[in-house]
Amino acid sequence: MSADTERIEDPDSKSVLELAKDWYHVPALLVILVAMLAVRLRSYSTFIRDGDVLFSGNDAWYHLREVTYTVQNWPSTMPFDPWTYFPYGTSVGQFGTIYDQIIATAALVVGLGSPSPDLVAKALLVAPAVFGALVAIPTFLIGRRLGGRLGGVFGVVILALLPGTFLQRGLVGFADHNIAEPFFQGFAVVAIMIALSVANREKPVWELVAARDFDALRSTLIWSALAGVGMTLYMWAWPPGILLVGIFGLYLVLQMVADYVRGQSPEHVAFVGAVSMLVTGLLMFVPLTDFSFSVTNFSLLQPVFAFGIGAGAVFLAALARWWESNDVDDRGYPVAVAALGLVAVIGTAVVLPDAFRQVSVNFLRTVGFSAGAATRTIGEAQPFIAASVLQNSGMTATERIMSEYGFTFFTGLVGAIWLVGKPLVRDGDTRKIGYVAGSLAVFGVIFLIPAIPAGIGGLLGLESSLVSLAIASALIVGAVLQADYESEHLFVLVWAAIITSAAFTQVRFNYYLAVVVAVMNAYLLREILSLGIIDLAGTDRLDDVSYGTVAVVAIALLLVLTPVLVVPIQLGNAGTSSNALQSSQTGPGTVTQWQDSFEWMQNSTPEEGQFGGASNEMDYYGTYERTDDFDYAEGTYGVMSWWDYGHWITVLGERIPNANPFQQGATEAANFLLAPNEEQASDVLADMSEEGNETRYVMVDWQMASTDSKFGAPTVFYDESNVSTSDFYSTMYRLQEQEGQTRVAAVSSLKDQRYYESLMVRLYAYHGSAREASPIVVDWEERTSADGETTFKVTPSDGQAVRVFDNMTAAEEYVANDPTSQIGGIGTFPEERVAALEHYRLVKSSNNSALRSGSYQNSLIRAGNTYGIQAQALVPNNPSWVKTFERVPGATVEGSGAPANATVTARVQMRDQTTGTNFTYTQQAQTDADGEFTMTLPYSTTGYDEYGPDNGYTNVDVRATGDYTFTGPTTFAGNNTIVSYQAQNVAVEEGLVNGAEDGAVEVTLERNEQEFNLTENSDSDDSQTNESASTSASVDASAVSVAA
Repeated sequence: MSADTERIEDPDSKSVLELAKDWYHVPALLVILVAMLAVRLRSYSTFIRDGDVLFSGNDAWYHLREVTYTVQNWPSTMPFDPWTYFPYGTSVGQFGTIYDQIIATAALVVGLGSPSPDLVAKALLVAPAVFGALVAIPTFLIGRRLGGRLGGVFGVVILALLPGTFLQRGLVGFADHNIAEPFFQGFAVVAIMIALSVANREKPVWELVAARDFDALRSTLIWSALAGVGMTLYMWAWPPGILLVGIFGLYLVLQMVADYVRGQSPEHVAFVGAVSMLVTGLLMFVPLTDFSFSVTNFSLLQPVFAFGIGAGAVFLAALARWWESNDVDDRGYPVAVAALGLVAVIGTAVVLPDAFRQVSVNFLRTVGFSAGAATRTIGEAQPFIAASVLQNSGMTATERIMSEYGFTFFTGLVGAIWLVGKPLVRDGDTRKIGYVAGSLAVFGVIFLIPAIPAGIGGLLGLESSLVSLAIASALIVGAVLQADYESEHLFVLVWAAIITSAAFTQVRFNYYLAVVVAVMNAYLLREILSLGIIDLAGTDRLDDVSYGTVAVVAIALLLVLTPVLVVPIQLGNAGTSSNALQSSQTGPGTVTQWQDSFEWMQNSTPEEGQFGGASNEMDYYGTYERTDDFDYAEGTYGVMSWWDYGHWITVLGERIPNANPFQQGATEAANFLLAPNEEQASDVLADMSEEGNETRYVMVDWQMASTDSKFGAPTVFYDESNVSTSDFYSTMYRLQEQEGQTRVAAVSSLKDQRYYESLMVRLYAYHGSAREASPIVVDWEERTSADGETTFKVTPSDGQAVRVFDNMTAAEEYVANDPTSQIGGIGTFPEERVAALEHYRLVKSSNNSALRSGSYQNSLIRAGNTYGIQAQALVPNNPSWVKTFERVPGATVEGSGAPANATVTARVQMRDQTTGTNFTYTQQAQTDADGEFTMTLPYSTTGYDEYGPDNGYTNVDVRATGDYTFTGPTTFAGNNTIVSYQAQNVAVEEGLVNGAEDGAVEVTLERNEQEFNLTENSDSDDSQTNESASTSASVDASAVSVAA
């Protein structure tokens, strides 16, 4: 310290070269920071489209809403939001945090107190790039404490080169709070390390506290308080950051027990724990909004948990004093602590069951390799190296890790192992060295023979990864109890272990692990440089490094950093890896395909609170009191879609979604979208609350209806019955013999009737119309896996998987005689007739076709290759990316004049004005004994100009080209006479469909007789049958060139 002070006070006494040697890290860091920022901002222009600012992902859009609100109500954040999760509204602690307040403040400063919406959006747009670059600062500070200045700079270089999750979350446009989390956590870790180091030096004890000797306590007190502030700021940015409090608590137990066993006072560390947790607990009352024990909200859990950790530290210190004063065997102290810890856990579970459940469930879901099925439907919550993830990526576990970190993960792992083993090896004790060797052997066995932890896990009912974590933790605890670890090093070890576990449990936490990897490499560099074989005395000053050493180190660093991080390499079947510069190319993504649908929704549907002519307009950025069930006024309605799209509906459509990316309403959305009939769909809405039935629109995109995309996600949440994806579709393989080996040539899905009856498929594929089965049969053979446990479907060995028959009778006879075949199941061809919907109509298709998606095209090509048919045969008539439907009362039809107990069919041709395509809506009804029937029709044919947003209704973009035609059965009356029943030119008013008008459409079928030539018409009938089959299996030829 004194030497540094002298250098600062007398700069003239140093040459420029000497000053450069002392301060080289400052310009180096500035250069790296600028480079990191430039890389992260290089795609800025792709997010500005026609003057609009766009974002990637989902959560960024809700942050835009939160930041805008904070700008208008600075510094307050939104207490409650009724503009999402209809019909309840919500308050989410992870949004409207200090992250949003910082961005809002920056916008206010740049905008001189009155920033435009465009400026606010641009401030949010660049925020992740700024935070992503600034993470380098705490990374350097941690790295410097572990590996000196040179090590710190090296750690930052690694951080700058990483091409994976850390980079992706810090790119321009990805304006979620994710990248701010390691920024705040990093500073909290630095503060904790310094506080522990100061306490280890100053050695505060109870006597100094009792004597109020604040001069002796000042440094430890200040740094401990700053550690508490650091943890608070981290949780203010992300309430689940309570994880760091848990990590610190686990460290305190290990450190205090180890200190006591080694004959040192645990009070030094306890002082840091007590003060920092007291500060954290008190400051967490500032944003408190939820008096439950929620992990994701600013609830009582954060302060109570912090106070509990602090009290625990004080208790363990007092117990150690009692243990020592009563001359109890030191070896009993760890046992007593373990027993008391178990009692505390059980006591918490009994006294505070909600808090215990929240902590335990979220801990296992975050770091215990126990993310549930619902959590795993979130892409970022997938396990890092799960079997399914590796299969989809075409990589092994090692290759997957290398795609994120290159070799730096493994060198960082070496650094962490050495950080654990060095204190044991340093003592020269043969027993301790043997413990290190044995521990390494155990680690090696677990890694090389995963069947061992898998077997143990199977016996205990635990994930194999959790077993491996438990074994590793036990070995680390054993090491801690045998050796004297520096307090801040032990804390870093605990922190690194938990963060690594979290990253492998959920892939998103790799943006935390990046910092761990960087600082562990910083430590490893210092240790390598300090080895006698390299002959380096110290690394804190550049003039201590010889040129030979520099050359050796440079070569070693190039070998570590170049593959993947600098020069892309081949990784498995996934192709060539990407470096940071290549990975930084990004754009807004799928949201651009939804834009025109949201623009239409804003302009062509009534504003919230004005549906049906009501005058209860909602304030879009209003301040609303927190409640569990918001009281929506008349004229307010919901928009149903899958939860992925909820924030887009709120921000871009300015409408209220039923479900959102907080996974609120996910179960109700799944039950609705997968409903096998309209009755269940209506019941789902009615059961939500009084206003649930006011859900008016449904938005479905091709991904929701695709088994190769998002269709499977709702099956996880669906709880109307016990279903899985196998109830909706199965997998079909096409095998190919090559050089004496059988390999999979293509894979696709074979749909079950339950798939076609799902509401969202009936909407997207058929626009609510009835759909008859076609004489198309899919054939397969069954194979059994090598272990004999799994049966799967493969296309027939003769290569003919799809057979087209002249009529349904022939198709049904074939299937009846072949149990490994079914009618339909590919494309939009169902197994059986799908009935029409009565209360849903297509009102808008997006301008963009699903065929613009490479994923959609690949899905069609795979299916075509699997079944040996042309891919265009699987494309629906109107493959728009997004389709918007309106839920309407429908027009009641009261009909008569048909034969008794017969089928009457209503048809009308509709034209989609956006895509220029036509489709026919068809519905059938059964007559009673008097030949009368009723129908409810969702499509109108006239009166469109009378209704629109101005009077509280929809300006529909899909309109009829003519009136309805009603037809009854055609029968032979003898004497070559055919009898038919028909009513033509039946108009249906828009007001009857949308509910603005009362009344019914009266329809009377007229009986017609016509002479019939049996021979000619028989030929004609056969021709028509063949034509229908052919037409059903084909599509517009223009799709061929697009899909090819």
